[in-house]
Amino acid sequence: MKAARMSTNSVSTVTPAVSSTGFTRPATAPARRLLRALVAERTTILATPAARVLVVASVLMAVASMSANVASADDLASSGVVRTAMHASTVATLVFALVAGVYSATSDFRFGVAAQRALGETRRSVLLAAKTVVAAGAGLIYGILGALAAVIAATVAFSARGASFDATAEAVNRALIGAVIGAALFAILGVAIGTLVRNQPFALSGVLAWMFIVEPTALLGLPELGRWLPGAAGLALTNSPDDALMSQVGGGVVLALYTSIAVVLAAIRFQRMDL
Repeated sequence: MKAARMSTNSVSTVTPAVSSTGFTRPATAPARRLLRALVAERTTILATPAARVLVVASVLMAVASMSANVASADDLASSGVVRTAMHASTVATLVFALVAGVYSATSDFRFGVAAQRALGETRRSVLLAAKTVVAAGAGLIYGILGALAAVIAATVAFSARGASFDATAEAVNRALIGAVIGAALFAILGVAIGTLVRNQPFALSGVLAWMFIVEPTALLGLPELGRWLPGAAGLALTNSPDDALMSQVGGGVVLALYTSIAVVLAAIRFQRMDL
């Protein structure tokens, strides 16, 4: 009898909790699983020195691009000069956001972080969703900091040449909005590319070669085709004065489509790969 009672008690300790409706409650709610993955991703980014270096480099490049364009301009009162300078200053932010996304995703595979997290969270879709959301947030930070750096640098550079910079001008606002949205999209795109490629050196060198060699060559040689590539769509989103590019809205839509397709492919690849 005593043994029977002990057996019954031991079984009751592992019996799942049952709600008043008679249904068994899940061990962990989906929202809680995602929140836990989000916290882990955020902690990883904050603790990664490379992430901070990329942010600083992005801001410095925005300042340098703005200063160089203002210094070489002949007529600072021209709206075209302002548009060109804002575009040149903000587009660097997109590249750094893309690199940051690729670095974040590939570092997980390089250092075995992806495999470790998969042991604690069996649903890989939750892990990828968390990394995508955190990357989007990081991209927004890149965009906001790049926009602020561009405005401050423009104000100082214009003042140094005895001119005033109107931060409320349409050309300025359109470039800033495009930079913030574009940085978030490029960060997500970077995560998708990093998940698909996995190899960090190859992925980083590949995206840089694509952005600085393949796409510029395509825009110069085949502009009708090159304008539809993701990098060119990003340029259009920053309100570039290049007539070969599509409109700003069109660029945003095309870049969003590229990002969405890349995320879907990354999700399929991540679900099937061996970690």
